[in-house]
Amino acid sequence: MDRTDRRRWAVAACVALVVAAIGDAGPEIIESRSLVAGYDGPGPLIYLGVAAVVAAVRWRFMPLLAVVTGVLFLVGGFSNASFVSRLGTPVQAVPFWAGWLQMAGFAAAVAFGVAAVRRNRARPARTANSGRRQDHETEGDRR
Repeated sequence: MDRTDRRRWAVAACVALVVAAIGDAGPEIIESRSLVAGYDGPGPLIYLGVAAVVAAVRWRFMPLLAVVTGVLFLVGGFSNASFVSRLGTPVQAVPFWAGWLQMAGFAAAVAFGVAAVRRNRARPARTANSGRRQDHETEGDRR
């Protein structure tokens, strides 16, 4: 995998964190009809900050920060009983879909972050005779 492919996966992880921030802050912003008044905690700012750092710092293992963020907030979200009940029972449409959007964003950030740092395995070069066996059993005795 070359650097451009890694960069694309890292950008995809950043976009996934932005999607998670939209899913987290969206219901409060819609309800209050204001970007500032709908603030419910630092979560969306943390996701956006991590996305900015991953996008700005060009180090090969920086997308692992998006992976760690995604895993921590997935575990935190699924361990909160009120959040899990909101995901399971769609009483209100906006919080229900926003919660699933947030969890999908975290899961995608984990998957894309892992894809951004994975190592490319060396593949043997193909030759004209690559389909033919070259061991001593097919060549016979050459003495």
